Amino acid sequence: MRKILNTLAALALVVLPMAMASCSDNTGESDDAEFANWRNRNAAFYDSLLAVARTDVAQAKAAHPDNWQAYTPWRLLPSFSKPFASQSTDTVVARVIESAATPGLTPYYTDSVRVNYIGHLMPTKSYPKGRVFDHSGVYENESYVFSAQYSTPTSFAVSNLVEGYTTALMHMQVGDRWLVYIPQQLGYRSSASGVLLPYSTLCFDMQLKKVARKGHSLSE
Repeated sequence: MRKILNTLAALALVVLPMAMASCSDNTGESDDAEFANWRNRNAAFYDSLLAVARTDVAQAKAAHPDNWQAYTPWRLLPSFSKPFASQSTDTVVARVIESAATPGLTPYYTDSVRVNYIGHLMPTKSYPKGRVFDHSGVYENESYVFSAQYSTPTSFAVSNLVEGYTTALMHMQVGDRWLVYIPQQLGYRSSASGVLLPYSTLCFDMQLKKVARKGHSLSE
């Protein structure tokens, strides 16, 4: 399958044995009723998650096992020359599922990483957990799951990914497992490929397995 955007150089989408919902153009409108009004539904879905995350962060529930986080890409952070007004379009939401047992490396933009992940769309009637569009897991009990025995982590450069994915990685430590939600504007925007529809919120169950600094190999 062709790669989407030049930032997806290392994260090629998997062709799944499913018929894609057909789109007549790149507006996010589908001929399939299940994916109708896709662009607006995805925006509303992401906004609801961001509201939960902001409430959680404001109440400082850092000790809660399912605490939420919200991050802004580094290029959008405040500066002396440009004021900053946080919006849903410039924020990545993460829900912490598992934290590293001991402090580990956090990736830099110039690093390479090895990650286990399952990427899926927002929940729909036929796909209550979201339709999977890419993964490094295994198929088990009619769904894709992480497996310490059978999963093969994927390796790629942090800088070669869509901005929302890169942002999440740069706040994780080796061993962390997060549910990451990326708005359309920090994902693939109007691009589509396979089961990935235009203007989709990207949902990733991801675990950072290893980090290699610039000039070093992940095999070291």
